[in-house]
Amino acid sequence: MDVRTHVANGQPLKILMTAGEVSGDRQAAHLARTLLRLNNSIQLYGCGGNEMHSAGVDIRTQTAQLGCIGLQESARFARPLKSAIQELSKVVRSERPDLAVLVDSEHFNRPVARLLVEQQIPFIYYFPPQVWLWGRWRAKAVAKRSKMIIPAFSAEVDIYREKGGRVEWCGHPLLDLVKPEKDHQKIFMQAGLDPQRPTVAILPGSRLQELDELAPSMLAAARQIKQRHPKLQFILPLAAPHLLSQIQKQIAEAQMTQEIRIIQQHVYTCLSRCEVIMLSSGTATLEAGLLGVPMVVGYRVTPLTFFVARRVVNTRFIAMPNILLNEGIVPELIQKEFTIQHLMAETLDILENKTRSNWIRNHLRKIPPLLGTEGSIARAATLILNEAASTAALMRAH
Repeated sequence: MDVRTHVANGQPLKILMTAGEVSGDRQAAHLARTLLRLNNSIQLYGCGGNEMHSAGVDIRTQTAQLGCIGLQESARFARPLKSAIQELSKVVRSERPDLAVLVDSEHFNRPVARLLVEQQIPFIYYFPPQVWLWGRWRAKAVAKRSKMIIPAFSAEVDIYREKGGRVEWCGHPLLDLVKPEKDHQKIFMQAGLDPQRPTVAILPGSRLQELDELAPSMLAAARQIKQRHPKLQFILPLAAPHLLSQIQKQIAEAQMTQEIRIIQQHVYTCLSRCEVIMLSSGTATLEAGLLGVPMVVGYRVTPLTFFVARRVVNTRFIAMPNILLNEGIVPELIQKEFTIQHLMAETLDILENKTRSNWIRNHLRKIPPLLGTEGSIARAATLILNEAASTAALMRAH
């Protein structure tokens, strides 16, 4: 079916999109732009954040700020989550979509899936739960409820299919997105950076709890590293606008306001020129890996969350480059190992040991072929549009 084909009686396709945290908002936005490029008559609406809104999605409820990990950590979001689901329920009942697309964020999209099943609205799960890494038992419910599953990693395909899911792997979207511009010198100068000075990046995460747990130690380590290497300049790419005030406060408390440049544009270009990146575990580790930049990965959660995680996780690593390569290529600092001193020591060793830095860079070059080929977002968008059109035609025929 041609994705540009109008459904019967000329009504535009209506697609609901839902994302419950910053990373999902970003991935949904890239998908939305491609959907609208392939068929500019469709209506996209739902819940998410500023990225989706900028991409052309009619955001009815702001939910990108609801991202969290862990049992204790999620408690603070229980009430906002319930409120968001209630708002979404009203939207679904008053303006029924032809198809829904759930993006990432299992914590948020699990109750969304229940709502859609109750309302008999078919949905596609884009960036489904990463059952290949932890909690394979979760695959059954996702496979049973979803009309189609479009995973980011090939390792997820067989797991969901074994549970009866209809799975289409299109490749990883980051292959389309992680593309630094060539003229980095101009971009650096526009950002107030010196293209000749060595640069270190700090990425403490996109969730409020991550900023609380990780940013202070990273900033303190950066301050000590700066004392040892005065010529260094530091950048901190802002994950989302709603995090700005908190990160500015933390930078000020670390007495690093004059030393750290907050970046909101040309992030991949700026990161690509870094000597090393201090960052939290998550999608950013894969982005850094695709850029080929050495990194020090850290994470810390409450003891209860860590206790539970250790019993359901199927991998010995937390950084995606290490997981994909099945080798400890980049250093990981978890729980008690995540300290200012360890952060500083590992970062300085990569900065000062070119042999180690080059060894890491050489291994990171092995990652892209493991993620498929470019064009994954367009392939996924085509599948979604065709599914929406066939579903709409069937529903409206009745």
